[in-house]
Amino acid sequence: MCAARVDGASNREGAETAGGVPRRAGTQRYWVIAKDAKDAPDGFGQPDLLTVDLDGTGQALPVFSFEEEAEMFLWLQTTEDGREVRETTPGQLVSILYGPCADVGRVMLDPLPEIGARMQISLLGMDRNDFVESVMGARSLETPYKPSSHTV
Repeated sequence: MCAARVDGASNREGAETAGGVPRRAGTQRYWVIAKDAKDAPDGFGQPDLLTVDLDGTGQALPVFSFEEEAEMFLWLQTTEDGREVRETTPGQLVSILYGPCADVGRVMLDPLPEIGARMQISLLGMDRNDFVESVMGARSLETPYKPSSHTV
């Protein structure tokens, strides 16, 4: 688990985000699973993000492309009470991965809970730095993935 600031936002174009900034058309959004800020252990009201153990080889941050996928994961996964789906932006994800979740080595994009967990690590898990490059536009997620030397 890692604590991070994640502002909620609407999917609708022109809808205001939690920070009051209108959402632009075409802005990529992601969803993470967090424990409510009021229950966060850090004392600063920062949500505690759900991370998953990679069979003792480190932690991964599950990130979802669609809100419904995150909700399904949360519903099927046995997690602590107080967890909820939170919307985030690529910029916030980068800040999270290099800030409070700096110890997370991998990102699992759209994982399925408890189904072939070991297979998912290699198929869906990607190195944190590779994920950051893709969300910041340095590399497309459609580009064939070549694992970095840091793969599990």
